[in-house]
Formats: sequence, C-alpha cells, structure tokens
Amino acid sequence: MPVPSHTLGITKYQLFCVLVASLNSLNFGWNFGVINLPGDVITKCVAGPKHTILGLSSCLPASDIVWGLAVGAFALGALVGAISCTRYSNKYGRRAVLIYSNLIAVLAAILFGVSVNISMFVVARFLVGVAQGCANGTFTNYVVEITTPRARNTLGSMIQTSISLGMMIAQLSSLGLTNPPLWRVLFAMTGVISIISMAMLTLCVESPKWLVSKDRIDEAQSALQRLRKSADCTDEFATLVETVRAEMGPGAYTASIFDVLRGKTPDNLRHQLLLAVLAMIFQQLSGISGVSFYSTKLFGSITEPPAHYSPKPTLAQILTGILSIVGALVALIGMTMAGYFGRRTLMLFSHSSMVVCSTLISIGSIKGYNIMAISMVFVFFAVYLVGPGPLPWVIPGEMTPIYAVSAIIAVSGSIAYTLVFTIGMVFSPLLDALKGYTFLIFAATNLVAAVTFFFLLPETKDRRVSDMIRTHSVGVHNIMQRKYRTDVLAGKGKEIEEDSI
Repeated sequence: MPVPSHTLGITKYQLFCVLVASLNSLNFGWNFGVINLPGDVITKCVAGPKHTILGLSSCLPASDIVWGLAVGAFALGALVGAISCTRYSNKYGRRAVLIYSNLIAVLAAILFGVSVNISMFVVARFLVGVAQGCANGTFTNYVVEITTPRARNTLGSMIQTSISLGMMIAQLSSLGLTNPPLWRVLFAMTGVISIISMAMLTLCVESPKWLVSKDRIDEAQSALQRLRKSADCTDEFATLVETVRAEMGPGAYTASIFDVLRGKTPDNLRHQLLLAVLAMIFQQLSGISGVSFYSTKLFGSITEPPAHYSPKPTLAQILTGILSIVGALVALIGMTMAGYFGRRTLMLFSHSSMVVCSTLISIGSIKGYNIMAISMVFVFFAVYLVGPGPLPWVIPGEMTPIYAVSAIIAVSGSIAYTLVFTIGMVFSPLLDALKGYTFLIFAATNLVAAVTFFFLLPETKDRRVSDMIRTHSVGVHNIMQRKYRTDVLAGKGKEIEEDSI
C-alpha cells in the first residue's frame, strides 16, 4: 500500500529539481566570489602596462573607490532583482522566472567579455546582480513548494550551500585566470553556468502550488506525483488545493511591503518583521561580506606581501582558495546540522563564536601572531555558514502567514543587499585605516546580535507554522517569558510536527 506522500523524505526527482534550480544560487556565489582575486590586475595594471589584446584592454584602470563600486554593484543589482521579481514569479511561475533570469546573466557575461572601460564593467556587475537577485528569491519559494516537510529540513539550506560552492569554484578558478586577457573569461563564465541552468530547468516541473493558484489542476497533480514518486498524493493534494485557494485564490489577501511596514495586516506581524530585518542586518554586520569580497586583501595584510608581481598565486591568494574550499565543505555539513539542531541554537552559537573569532583575528593582526589570525579567519567563516549564513532566509517562512512571507522577505532581503553594497564600498578603506583593529567592530556587532536573538528569536524547528503564527503574532515581545517558550507550549499538549504543506 503506498505511503502518504507528505511523510516522505527526499525523493530522487525532488533532489534533482532542487539541484538544478540551485545552479542559479551557485551562479550567485560565483559572481560573489569571482571579484576577490583579480582586482589589482584589472584596476592597477600590475601584470604590466596597459596594452591591447585582441582589440581589448589588458586592464581597466580605476581608483579603489570605483573598484568598490564595481564590487558593490552586484549587490545593488541583486536588490533591484529581489524587489522586482516577486510579481513576475507569481504571474509567470517559479520555473519560468528561474529560466528567464538566466538570459540577463548571459547578457552581462557578454558585457564582461567586451568591456573597454570600468563603467561597462560596473554595468555588467549590476546586470548580473539583477539576474541573481531575482533567481535567488524565486529559488527559495520553489524549494519550499516542491519539497516535503522532512526533505525541507535538509534541502532548505541548499541556497547557502550552492552559494558557497559557487564561491569556491570561482576563487579556485581565479588562481589560474587572473592574468590578461583571462580575467575576461573568468567573469564571462557566469554566462556558461546560465546556459547550462536554462537547459537543465526544462527537465524540472513547475511548482504544484503555483499551478493550483492558476487553476491548472491536472498539471499540478501530475507535477506533485512526479515529485512524490509512487506515494499516495491524495490527501496532500487535497490539502494543497484547499490551502492555495484560501491563501492565493480569487479574493485572497496578499500583504504588500507597505502593509507590512505600516502594520496593516490581519495578524500583528511586528515581531516577525523585526526578526527578519535584524537577522539580515546582523548577517551583514557580522563582517562576512568583507571576508567574502576582500579575503585576499585581508590575508595580504596579515602575511608578507610579495616584493614584485608574479603570475604565480601569492600566499594570500592560495589562502583565499583554501578558505573557499573550507566554506563549501562546512556549508554541506551545515545542511545536515539544520535538521538536527534548532535554528535558535545555531544562531546563538554562531554569533557568539564569531565574537571570539573576531577578537582573536584583531589580536593576531595587531601583535603579529599571523598563524592565529589566519586560523581564526577560517573558523569565523565556518561558524557563519551554519547559522547567520542560511537561517535568515529560512526563519521568516517558519513563523509568518503565507500572505505576508514574500513581503517580509522582500524587506529583509532589500536591507541585506543594501548592506552588502555598502560594505563592498567601505571595507577596503576601513581595512586600510584601522588595519588589525577592524575586526573589533565586528566583535561588537556579533555580541549585540547574540544578546538580541537570545531575547527575540524563538525556536522554529519541529513547530507547526500555524502554532508559531498564533503564539508570536502579538507584537514585539521577549520570548524568554514563560508563555512564549517552546518547552512550555509543548508541555501544554500542543502538537509538534512539521507543517504538512
């Protein structure tokens, strides 16, 4: 007798669709990490005087401020993409938006390849940011809507894992592709990833939830059955149709960004909004964007820089490559940790650990304890990837009504991308000015984050979404009060299980 479909774990076709869709997040990671190593070759012409290769400049001279703009333009584009794509995702479908966002990335790749000045390069970074910001937000919805609750515990963290893998591949590739004219090939590779992604996505089904919202019932049932293999989908599909028609059908309420910001929603969602925003703010103020964008410069400030330029990788560049490998491995491990440890536990552990790491990085840099400073950068990056990396994208959906999830994620995501842009602009001058003292700032912000989440962040693992909404839709509150504690609620007999949709 077939088992009920909603009790399944990860099926092969679910995994296939998630992995294919995650190529967009891998591309995000590629563009996030590819900027790290070749900066001096492109803007300072350290590989030799500016000359022409196949009609194109060997370098694009620019100041540190302008290069900071090129670094941050990706985040600015991602902000535009994240805000603008929700309506297209709802209108045309999750898979369709994932496919067509890749076309923008292909256009950006062509522009990278033919840039004749830094302005063209900045525009290309902005365009690829739009593509990846759009795809990243859509990918999150797609994964939630095609997976079972048990599968979601693991696959829900795929976004951070894919980004980390993309960063690793980009930074390892950069070790051999930074010299003129190969840096153009390096940046244009985003187009190759996009073309592969578009081709593979044609083999994946559209979100059954979106299909039901468009009254394409037969297609939705067929898609769900493919995702659930040979399981009995009768109950899950009936519940899906009922839920979608109530939440997404004609006359259903959908909160806008302004509704959420002004508190004009049926439920009091101020606590959920504050948590989502703070999680993204502390994610970026933790110092991670500085490490991601400028790890080569950061390692260069700790290690002995080479006296002259060499086409061979420097120690700082090699350390950056190793850091990306460690990040990818930890992100893979983090996927399983999310299924075993609570979200609250991981967030508190990560931010607290980053306080210690940031302090030791500064001490090591100031006192000349290079091995300690370098080691702590690795630990800092690793603990980030099990908490503040993936979880700020997951938590809002686990305690917010579906009518407001997109709006809250749009607000928090916009703040995150704005901070990525800002930090991309200021981290390099900040490191030049403060040197070893820079990470003391991040020690302070991570300490504030740990204390804040201790009092505001409830545990969401293994709790029904409906229970979380009912308990915490009461305005901003201290979750350490007895009536909000998970263990007390469980003791009163509340059913603790995964939401069935």
